[in-house]
Amino acid sequence: MLKSVFTGVYKSKIIKTYGVYYSPLSVQQLLANACIPYASTLEGRIQAIKKMMNYFVKTPLLIDPNGIAAFPTISYKNLECVWIFNHHFEVESLGKGKSKVTFSNGEAYIVHVSKNVLLKQKQRLHATIDTYRTIHRD
Repeated sequence: MLKSVFTGVYKSKIIKTYGVYYSPLSVQQLLANACIPYASTLEGRIQAIKKMMNYFVKTPLLIDPNGIAAFPTISYKNLECVWIFNHHFEVESLGKGKSKVTFSNGEAYIVHVSKNVLLKQKQRLHATIDTYRTIHRD
């Protein structure tokens, strides 16, 4: 999970399976940097998925064609956006546009979107990964 924070010099919080880290780079900078080794940009990846999948809002991001991908909870240009990566997680509705996301390691986080939005975004992410893999089979 990747989210914006504004704590001292830190601009983003990186929540991984085995720990929480902070970065002085913004969420968009981190995602953009992650795309570069795969000969693309953040905007390029998002535009490609928009055209390939017809997902024009809250577009999933396929960072690495081998399966590193994430989806935004709201518009990725919004500072409140949280990016959730393609790891196993469960979602519990907390009502009024809030949900608890619990990952397989037991870590749980509250996000300000409904359970339905999260499940739809998760489905779109997996559809994107599956479509890409189908197109690029050896």
